[in-house]
Amino acid sequence: MNLGREISLNKKIIGPIFGCLLLQLMGCGDDSLRVFGTIERDRLTLTAPVGELITQVNVVEGQQVKEGEVLLRLDATSANARLAQRQAELEQAKAKLAEALTGARLEDIEKAKAALDGANASVKEALQSFERTKRLFVTKVLSQADLDTARAARDTSLAKQAEAQQSLRLLENGTRSEQLEQAKAAVAAASASVALEQKALTDLSLVAARDGIVDTLPWRVGDRIAAGTQLIGLLASANPYARVYLPATWLDRVKTGDSVNIRVDGRETPIVGTVRNIRSQPAYTPFYALNERDRARLMYLTDIDIAAEGQDLPTGMAVEVELP
Repeated sequence: MNLGREISLNKKIIGPIFGCLLLQLMGCGDDSLRVFGTIERDRLTLTAPVGELITQVNVVEGQQVKEGEVLLRLDATSANARLAQRQAELEQAKAKLAEALTGARLEDIEKAKAALDGANASVKEALQSFERTKRLFVTKVLSQADLDTARAARDTSLAKQAEAQQSLRLLENGTRSEQLEQAKAAVAAASASVALEQKALTDLSLVAARDGIVDTLPWRVGDRIAAGTQLIGLLASANPYARVYLPATWLDRVKTGDSVNIRVDGRETPIVGTVRNIRSQPAYTPFYALNERDRARLMYLTDIDIAAEGQDLPTGMAVEVELP
């Protein structure tokens, strides 16, 4: 009997104490929920555009860098050679276009005229020779072979005369519109190739896209890396956010855009945060593989933007978020 009374008395004493502790863990009896998380920042990854040798490293891990600052350089010997080749091709295409636009030189036209005059004289001589041969053939002085030779010479001179006329006409009329379009297209293609090589050359100098801190730097000068290799990892300095896991039972109470209080060790006043995003898929086990009881334990990854007074919080710091 005494033992039963002692157990009953202990239940009366321990029960309220345990209940009070449980309420404190859930928010000291109020209707708020506290979840824990860490301070995060956007991570920027700089990768190698091509497989080349590292020739220069300007930063060290932990260093603060500014937007546009050159962090690392790769060997540009091959890129410079390709750019020079493309620039030469562009100059060649421009020269051909200029020639097409200008048309034939005066000297070429005069040369074609002289060739036509020579062809005309040859035609005149061949016609006269053919007529003489024809008369002598009728009088039986010359043979059929002589007549055929004179006729062939006449036809050849007439063909050369036509060729000279067409050559002169071609020079006087200038370049066809289709040829001009082809020349312009060749210049445009060469210009695009130069732009691509210039971009490839610029990409060999890795620069910071935003203000940040060098987080990882696994390579050194002299290392030869493959294309796509991560060279530098940066943490953005601005716009930190708290990353927490929201219980599934609170999805209907916390929405994107809600304001929350973020508790930081060492600061009495909470920092205001705004819920930026709640993932649509739960972390860990998918909900359809769980029963009703286990689904209540699902956690949804949630990002919370931090107000101006919390911009100096270090990455990775543990925080406590009071949900409404």
